[in-house]
Amino acid sequence: MNAAPQDLFGFGARSSAMGMTAAASAEGYEATFGNPGLLAGTRKKALTLGLGVARHSLVADTPGRPLTLPTDEMKTIYIGAALPLPFGGVLKDRLTFGVGFLNPAKFLVRGKILYPERHQYPIVAPRVQSVAIVMGLGARIGDRVHVGAGFEALAAVVGEILISLDATGRVASRTDDQVIAAYAPIASLAVDLGDRFRVGLVYRGELVGRFSLTIRAQDLGIPLPDFNVAGVAQYVPEQVGLEARWCSIANAPTLPVGERGTIVAGGLLARRWSKYPGPNEPTVLANPTYGTGIDPLHPFTPSDTVSPRLGVEHGVPLTPRAALRLRAGYAFEPTPLAKQTWKENFLDSSRHVLTAGFALVGSDELPFQLDAFGQLHLLTHRTHAKDPAAGQPDVESGGTIAVIGMTAGVRF
Repeated sequence: MNAAPQDLFGFGARSSAMGMTAAASAEGYEATFGNPGLLAGTRKKALTLGLGVARHSLVADTPGRPLTLPTDEMKTIYIGAALPLPFGGVLKDRLTFGVGFLNPAKFLVRGKILYPERHQYPIVAPRVQSVAIVMGLGARIGDRVHVGAGFEALAAVVGEILISLDATGRVASRTDDQVIAAYAPIASLAVDLGDRFRVGLVYRGELVGRFSLTIRAQDLGIPLPDFNVAGVAQYVPEQVGLEARWCSIANAPTLPVGERGTIVAGGLLARRWSKYPGPNEPTVLANPTYGTGIDPLHPFTPSDTVSPRLGVEHGVPLTPRAALRLRAGYAFEPTPLAKQTWKENFLDSSRHVLTAGFALVGSDELPFQLDAFGQLHLLTHRTHAKDPAAGQPDVESGGTIAVIGMTAGVRF
């Protein structure tokens, strides 16, 4: 049930530096995910490229045996673009299209599904990585209302392995797999309530990245059932975000280069984790009690969560054509997982997320932008006291996640 990077860390350098706020404060291509309606505030074509790196230090300590789980470094390439549509008449300066890509640096899609008894962090650990695409269209209705719609997609894998005897009597196999896409809708609304205050609302549908591999044995001399290696590798729950934004400069969709100003954004993000379908499916479909992985007497039932978040941005002119923007934020991410009291070890802890960053922004005469951000996720200490009948030692979870990233963009 690994969450996607955009759900864990935010989408784009600005949002990631401002406590992952976006529903009322997103700018540029970042609005494609944060609030597609705010794309309509982009008046020039823009292209952004960047790289983010996340390092996980997660622990699963048992009595007398401290353990730091091995995790891979997570490198993600960012690509984003915003394109105002050049219509005339009543549609002039009212429609903008946006697109964003998050691409793992080393592969297209990868997934690792562990046995439930293994110590693991199913939400935050980078065991699953895949290409993610977000597209959206924003429209300005009147002077104060923005509406938008779009979708996000990620890669999933389906396929088949056929095992049989060849002409010489040796066991041979043939693999046929393919990468497919899973989709989820996005819809949003933003309303300016006065010259300095805005509220934003965004809905994102459930995004399920499944893997499904059928292993079929034929003509081996003994009858074997088809083996179903399938489950959910990556999962983003259905969610609703509500946010408010205040700007010290009146009627400013973004901080102007030539003026000192401040933007403050804060809100809530509700996630419907309770709809999570479970990490894996029966290994033999004809016998659903075999190979389910999780004890049916102790079901895997995540809880819905509400995450508060706060971000601030302060702009300082450096020259008549360039400005510095300082950013900081905080978010609290409550865990949807209960303490692990049975044999399973799906570990997780609530996270305090501290964020910061800066940007160098040029005016229209110098149309560039350089953004950088950093995040520190502090997982709270948590003790999982096992039922004596489980035959497993108690586990203590916690750790940190450090994230850094940088993007560069141009407007034209």
